[in-house]
Amino acid sequence: MTRSLARGLLIGALLLASIPSWQAQAQAQGPIYIVEAGDTLWGIAQRFGTDPPALAAANNIQVNSTLDVGQQLVIPGFEGVSGKLVTHDAGFGESLSSMSLRYGVGSETLVRLNRIVNPERVYVGQSLIVPQDESGALSLVDSLRQTVQPGETDTELAVRGNLNPWSLRAYNERGFRMWVVPGTVQAIPGSGTPTSAVPDSAGAIEVSPLPAVQGRTEVVRVTAAGEVGVEGNLGDYPLHFEAADAKTQVTLQGVYALAKPGMYDLTIRVTPTAERQEPFAFTQPLYVADGGYPFDPILSVPPETIDPAVTGPENEQVAKIMAPVTPEKMWQGAFQFPTGYTKSFPSRFGSRRNYNGTGYNYYHSGLDFYGGTGTKITAPAKGRVVFTGEMTVRGNLTILDHGWGVYTAYFHQSEIDVKVGDIVEPGQTIGLIGATGRVTGPHLHWEVWVGGVPVNPMEWTQQAFP
Repeated sequence: MTRSLARGLLIGALLLASIPSWQAQAQAQGPIYIVEAGDTLWGIAQRFGTDPPALAAANNIQVNSTLDVGQQLVIPGFEGVSGKLVTHDAGFGESLSSMSLRYGVGSETLVRLNRIVNPERVYVGQSLIVPQDESGALSLVDSLRQTVQPGETDTELAVRGNLNPWSLRAYNERGFRMWVVPGTVQAIPGSGTPTSAVPDSAGAIEVSPLPAVQGRTEVVRVTAAGEVGVEGNLGDYPLHFEAADAKTQVTLQGVYALAKPGMYDLTIRVTPTAERQEPFAFTQPLYVADGGYPFDPILSVPPETIDPAVTGPENEQVAKIMAPVTPEKMWQGAFQFPTGYTKSFPSRFGSRRNYNGTGYNYYHSGLDFYGGTGTKITAPAKGRVVFTGEMTVRGNLTILDHGWGVYTAYFHQSEIDVKVGDIVEPGQTIGLIGATGRVTGPHLHWEVWVGGVPVNPMEWTQQAFP
């Protein structure tokens, strides 16, 4: 379902004044779709899970009728739903059940409106159609969030909300299920607070950007009113949260550039320090989109530089250097480029590579810069030097730790002008461009690592993280 499609949907009995009264009476009340360029009756019917004859009959037109841009079409099968349909990007912790409570519409209707195949797997950032009333305000249902305590029964939970236990089950769409799971959130209607899937003790959890993309940096923020401990995982990668301020904890995690597009579980665990508050843990799919990276021509390199006996230990050594997560955030704002040659680049991050005809099993893990031997390399941000030395593939290199699991690395240098333990400032010279290691000529290969994963350095020069 596209956003433009969602913007074209209106709900209710309001029809164009130009439609004759007899036609208005014949049309069913329900979602109204506003035709856009390129739309056909058959295409619209397919999008909403109806058939063209039914769609034509609901609008008193012929199946082969020509549609005009801006024309309003009633979508049959959704009678009884009121308000305006808008898109809502599912936040972390949200489910169809929580959105059903929040917007006052049944889960079955949300499933049908969005043609959801698996209602149990709403992913973070999924764009869903939800109702909005005619005033433009979201049709929120007032309800109080109650976190189920260990050993608590339906009766005890209902007493807390002054509600009949059977009404509580029906309101939370639990059918005849008698039990409630400790740590989950149940809604008590009529209490003045919009319901959410995340308990108050866990605060607000924000994931951005959405969707996640191969080779990009994901930011997860947890903002809680009280002191909490936060940990989690994104797929196989552990998330390390650091305090951004008194109320907010943040983690940065790179998405592997060769990760297969699809769903990866994002788990967040929040442990309040206050007594009698239960820990909160939730796992939800996060969609990782294809980065759209190009395929480079086959490259010829010395065989020893792609020999696993050489590259394996070297890769492990580099990953180990950049694994620690130091709690001090040393950088401020966007990163600077490490050289002045920024109008064009010999090779960009993420391009798929085939060395010596062995197949496209590699990718370019950094951003390359032009520059003759002896061109200055400068620090893009404040950081601590954690490695200097020489490797077979990377040549002479320097690695800087900027804190919070963020590192930068500089390969193929002809000269290294810093030593381990030095604190460098933005713009400070750290070495000179060269042609050491696996190269075809002098250049700088610059990498940015986040959470143990190389990411696109360009995004770090274009925006401030976190």
